[in-house]
Amino acid sequence: KKDKEPKSTSVSNQKISTPPTESKKNSIPNMFLEGELSKLHKPGGNKQIKPELMEQHLKATGGKVFTRFPPEPNGFLHIGHAKAINEERYFDSIRETVEWLGFTPWKITYSSDYFDKLYELAIELIKRDKAYACSCTPEEMHEMRGGDNGGERKGCVHRSRPIEESLAEFQKMKEGRYKESEVTLRMKMDMQSGNPQFWDLVAYRVLYTPHHRTGDKWCIYPTYDYTHCLCDSFENITHSLCTLEFRMSRESYYWLCDALEGYVKGWDDPRLYTLPALRRRGVPPEAINGFVQDLGVTTSNSTIQVSRFEKYVRDYLDAHVPRLMIVVDPLKIIIENLPDDYAEELTVPFKPRDPSMGEHTVPFSKIVYIDKSDFREHDSPDYFRLAIGKTVGLLHVPHCITCIDAVKDAEGNIQHLVCRYEDGSGVKKPKTYIQWVAESRRHNSPVNLHEVRIYNNLFVSEDPTTNPNGFLADINPNSLEVATSSLAEVGLREVISRAFDKSKNVHESVRFQAIRV
Repeated sequence: KKDKEPKSTSVSNQKISTPPTESKKNSIPNMFLEGELSKLHKPGGNKQIKPELMEQHLKATGGKVFTRFPPEPNGFLHIGHAKAINEERYFDSIRETVEWLGFTPWKITYSSDYFDKLYELAIELIKRDKAYACSCTPEEMHEMRGGDNGGERKGCVHRSRPIEESLAEFQKMKEGRYKESEVTLRMKMDMQSGNPQFWDLVAYRVLYTPHHRTGDKWCIYPTYDYTHCLCDSFENITHSLCTLEFRMSRESYYWLCDALEGYVKGWDDPRLYTLPALRRRGVPPEAINGFVQDLGVTTSNSTIQVSRFEKYVRDYLDAHVPRLMIVVDPLKIIIENLPDDYAEELTVPFKPRDPSMGEHTVPFSKIVYIDKSDFREHDSPDYFRLAIGKTVGLLHVPHCITCIDAVKDAEGNIQHLVCRYEDGSGVKKPKTYIQWVAESRRHNSPVNLHEVRIYNNLFVSEDPTTNPNGFLADINPNSLEVATSSLAEVGLREVISRAFDKSKNVHESVRFQAIRV
């Protein structure tokens, strides 16, 4: 039987994630407690390289079963589920049929939502020497996988090409400099494995077909074998329910997820102290030079406290870059005594007490967002930020706000706060002012931040080499925090605009300080 290339699709994979016990119309029994499904691992029962990954996964799922159906929109939902066509009507049919069965989707997602992330991970895979650019034809790949007669398997000549060369070829693929099927990106797996799903599967290929959701932004697309398991990982899917034809893919999915796992993501990872890493983190070269000059030259080994280096970075940024209000983990506030269309424009300096840095305008409205860390439901004498019944100031806003109530959902989670805007009479000056951003359609506020990365110390102790179990045992599991719903004030756009005017190297010049992050 002829060995075929992995099935791939050029349109986004719509996925409906739904806890299988939830039903809109009927009380459906928990199918994961009966029959064959009862033999599957329980949430958290599958192995992970690092325990903290499982902790994060269980925190996201709450220990519930999250599955996904279907893996791709390749036909109307029926018993056979055999068609393989991609059209808009199938997306609508999938959603309608799932609802007809009595299930309410927890979330509808698309693999194309992750195209940028999948592309970045493909580059990381190449850098780890786990993928390579291959110019073999489909026929040549088939022969090297044993051919029709199941003969000897061997890797192609491109398998050993230098990492830099594969990176360059992959970039050319992205730029549309190759014809379809002329070059692919393949995963460097195990050609001698008895499992065909380890025979250096294709991860990316060139395809000049407009995408269902992204249009003509991309001319390279990830294959099903590359996309499936990674998207499941992104979305904390606990059980991937597939037809039997995908049973042998399970081990290859584990291989890919493990291949992309690591403590850091390369020598330019911002948690390290290599110069490329510090550059990516946004550390100005002037701060590095000042730090090195202060240390002086010595021939002896020494351990320098991180805080000493950070002081130079902080001092330089304080003197040279603007400050902006950033809400990393937003909590909505509705100010009940302000009109719905209230919009006050406030003039805010880019740096307090330094007019040379300039100023900008931010709106203040009925709806504002503060960081969740600036609120407590229960007050205490040593706590000075917002709590129910407590008054605080908002930076740059003329008067204070007082929290009246916290509105919760059915599960007890706070949805938003209800506050009152004081008029300045009969209220003591607040002990604390907190940052905020306002919601104003007219001002296009706030600025939604796609991703905010907060880098903490990579190691728990100041000198990880002193750990008796080795320095890897001293790794800080919370060295990287990623927020995906953060908000920024509108002044960010002006900072970016100024950077474009001053320098062509925008990534080097867009610097600002976030207030107390």
